[in-house]
Amino acid sequence: MKGISLLLLAGLTPGMSAVEPGSAPAVSALAPLPDAHGLAGMFAGVSGGALLCAGGANFPERPLAQGGKKIWSDRVFVLPAPDGAWREAGRLPQPNGYGVSATWRDAVVIAGGGDAQANFRSAALLRWDGTQLSHTPLPDLPVPIANGCGAVVGDVLYVAGGQETPSATSTLRRCFALDLAAAEGKWREIPWPTGTAGRILAVAAAHDGWFYLFSGADLYPNAQGQAERHYLTDAWRYRPADGWQPLADLPHAVAAAPSPAMVSGAHLVIAGGVSPEFLATLPKNSPHPGFPRDLLAYDTAANTWRAVTPPAGGPPPRVTAPLTRWQDRFVIPSGEVAPGIRTPTILSFRFAP
Repeated sequence: MKGISLLLLAGLTPGMSAVEPGSAPAVSALAPLPDAHGLAGMFAGVSGGALLCAGGANFPERPLAQGGKKIWSDRVFVLPAPDGAWREAGRLPQPNGYGVSATWRDAVVIAGGGDAQANFRSAALLRWDGTQLSHTPLPDLPVPIANGCGAVVGDVLYVAGGQETPSATSTLRRCFALDLAAAEGKWREIPWPTGTAGRILAVAAAHDGWFYLFSGADLYPNAQGQAERHYLTDAWRYRPADGWQPLADLPHAVAAAPSPAMVSGAHLVIAGGVSPEFLATLPKNSPHPGFPRDLLAYDTAANTWRAVTPPAGGPPPRVTAPLTRWQDRFVIPSGEVAPGIRTPTILSFRFAP
């Protein structure tokens, strides 16, 4: 495939190593989020050397299974060091969750998201100076987007897929890019890969100047007009000079896996996610067993996938959660450990040096 053979296994990030066959990162937990229920669909990134987590939604009164109401949050939490304690840093302009977030130049980028009534076009930079939280608006997205995915490549934020309204029965086949370093930034639309399904809950990644797009789920209306999901296993990458390139299909779907993917050398590592094969194993009329723990590693040099099994035990795997690089580790804050059930635990992944 064009360009694949030119990618070399090189340029490891300090403190990280390439994923080798059968290897797995060490998994541990940081201090739990100071919310007893935890939140799914948060925004996360790093500013002022600290981990920032914001927004999201949970069921604080009664569980979903008991008819509980989903409530969106505007709270922003900060963790100054991996061995530190959380504090509340401030508030978002409004309750918001299930948007795109990333770290850029010591700021946390947030874009899109929504609440129970509407999805949002807004975007902003959050900065933490050790004492105060600041909020700098960015240009609005061309359309409202929630449940999309995205990543920062260099100075460019990419946002792909998603849905325009909370009740949508179709997905967006659209991708937008914003140069965060431009004095007067403006979103530009990137043509969607020809013949490819739109998607929600996909996994993004940034590596070697490319924006990657993995899996997710398309939406279609059933006989009752309700949204049904079609799970996807295709993979793509994009950069302006080369356009979209198809990659090897994933062994199985990883919808709603934490996004963007972890980067270890020339490998992109995805933690868990949902597939039809997993859903088929769920017992009826029994408690949900939790989501898959296994990882998938994509070798950008060889255009191949490999399953990686992490050690048993430890904090539970989760979906609908962000993922961010922080110091020498990758962090997945909070998220959903079973349908409607969140966790305040914070997952930490560290690859052996």
